[in-house]
Amino acid sequence: MTVYVETDFLLALAKDSDWLQRSAEEALDEYEVETSAFSYLELLLARERYEFDYIPLVANLLELAPVRDEEEKQIVLKAVTYYEEGMTSFDAFHAATAETRGMDVLSSEKEYEDIEVERVPLEPTDEE
Repeated sequence: MTVYVETDFLLALAKDSDWLQRSAEEALDEYEVETSAFSYLELLLARERYEFDYIPLVANLLELAPVRDEEEKQIVLKAVTYYEEGMTSFDAFHAATAETRGMDVLSSEKEYEDIEVERVPLEPTDEE
């Protein structure tokens, strides 16, 4: 049986010590697990509190708790890269989603101009 897992499952596996760790490990033996990019986004947000080395962690967790398909996996991996390069968690996931889907980003965030995603300016131009 496949079950959907969310961030507390990932954190239980990621942290050195967690009251849910044993249950999460047992669930890996009992179920096929799947999650979404949202869980990995939340994991990046939690990173500041728990201070773990998130790059190898995400790669390893994607093997244990995969996302639905290859496209979503690419979104997570690209987002982690953008986050490492200094983007916020949310902007990193937006950028990775747009890039993976071959789309431009309509945004006022200038940091998109420093990566592989084409930014369509949302802010008004002088002509308006």
